[in-house]
Amino acid sequence: MVAAIHDATGGGVDFAFEVTGVPAVLSQCVNATHPGGEIVIVSIWEGPASFHPNDLVIKERTMRGIIAYRHIYPAVMALMQKGYFRAEDLVTDRIALEDIVEKGFERLLADKSQIKIMVRP
Repeated sequence: MVAAIHDATGGGVDFAFEVTGVPAVLSQCVNATHPGGEIVIVSIWEGPASFHPNDLVIKERTMRGIIAYRHIYPAVMALMQKGYFRAEDLVTDRIALEDIVEKGFERLLADKSQIKIMVRP
């Protein structure tokens, strides 16, 4: 996958978003960026992951973690307005507030097909 990304982009992407929580994908995200690129970890991890720190240092890449899309929400909205993806496709279920543990958090951990579960009061 990394080689295909480098071929398609002429050397790597500016940004790679790790959104899976899968350890192998973290390394792929790091190596998919060009020198000076940025890796953004969005997912919540169930366990540790490793990558070689020199993959950051030697290529002067930056890695950061965010939660709740605090700083990227405006960019996400802009991409949606341009038609890159639809919000409706990202919401995989809607639940009541009283179901947040069993049908929300536990389900997100157990069922990897879930993307976003909307909670209504």
